[in-house]
Amino acid sequence: MIHKSISFLVKRSSMGIVWLFNCPEGCQHILIQKKIKLHQINNIFITSLDVKSTAGIIGLLSSLSLSSRIHTLSIYGPQGLFQYLQFLRKYSQTTFKYRLDIHILRYGFIKINSSCNTYVSPANCSINQLQCIILEEEKIGRFKPLKASIFHIKTGPLYGKLKLKYQLIGPDGCLIRGKFFTNPYYSGFKAIYCFHKYCYRNSIEFTLKTNTIRDQNNKLTGLYILY
Repeated sequence: MIHKSISFLVKRSSMGIVWLFNCPEGCQHILIQKKIKLHQINNIFITSLDVKSTAGIIGLLSSLSLSSRIHTLSIYGPQGLFQYLQFLRKYSQTTFKYRLDIHILRYGFIKINSSCNTYVSPANCSINQLQCIILEEEKIGRFKPLKASIFHIKTGPLYGKLKLKYQLIGPDGCLIRGKFFTNPYYSGFKAIYCFHKYCYRNSIEFTLKTNTIRDQNNKLTGLYILY
């Protein structure tokens, strides 16, 4: 069951923050194997309310209540998520010792961190399932210090301005263009996770310019994107 899970996580190594996408049966066991501490999870993203995506959610939420380091937890998901969690809490007789924020999504962007976003859209019009695209923001090109030294530009704040492609005027009136001292901007990482066997039009359109594609047959249990 674990190797067929349709879940993965995004971890920011510098801050130890983890975004968990879906919570199947055996999710906590997988997290222990990956050496992920439960208190690092501050956001959970549910793409569908079927049993493969949510079988382990109530167990994980109950385990998080045992940690004194969890104060707020956000859960994102499709229509019906709030009622689903209400029923789970009622019939499992579970109480949460932290604030639980539930966000119902259909379209939109979610900010993961300062350099990474997630775009959410429906898998198709008739099924209440979501698909997500992880987008890394465009990166600034590397500065060319050797070329700057050839033009006798001293090390200092000017380097930062030139790296951002500013145009500067020197004391002699010479125009210095930053784009000649830096490499071109380059696109960040883009990944789409397809949760369905069958192809829908919007899924195909999203994958045309994507770096990484995974579907539920790839036996993926963990995807790490480190910043």
